[in-house]
Amino acid sequence: MTKYPNVTVKILIRHKNKVLILRHKDGVYDFPGGQLEFRESLEEGLKREIKEELDYNFNVKPELIHVWNYISKDRQRHSVMIYYIYIIDKKPKLSSPEKLEVLWLNKKDMKDIISDYDFVKRIYSWRENKK
Repeated sequence: MTKYPNVTVKILIRHKNKVLILRHKDGVYDFPGGQLEFRESLEEGLKREIKEELDYNFNVKPELIHVWNYISKDRQRHSVMIYYIYIIDKKPKLSSPEKLEVLWLNKKDMKDIISDYDFVKRIYSWRENKK
């Protein structure tokens, strides 16, 4: 049987100096998003996941910020995570139909959760880098 990588799309929603992150019931932190379904475009998958997790629709196409390719040491798991960033001027009122805790974290708080500090720096400086 042929195996294929698991493809996941994630969105980093930033409002001013805060980024949205979700905390699951088991305490795991994650950015909104999820696994791509068969025959689904990246944008379609992202829109579907955001609607499911936050009951939110974005109206401007988010920008690609990072792609992470992971292959486990035993080579039994292969994941590709595609991260988009969506910078908003007005913070929306969000609720999670999936009962996830919605948190808005600053750079310092995010560094306590995300071990890749270069990735954290890129998230918070994205718009400045695009000028």
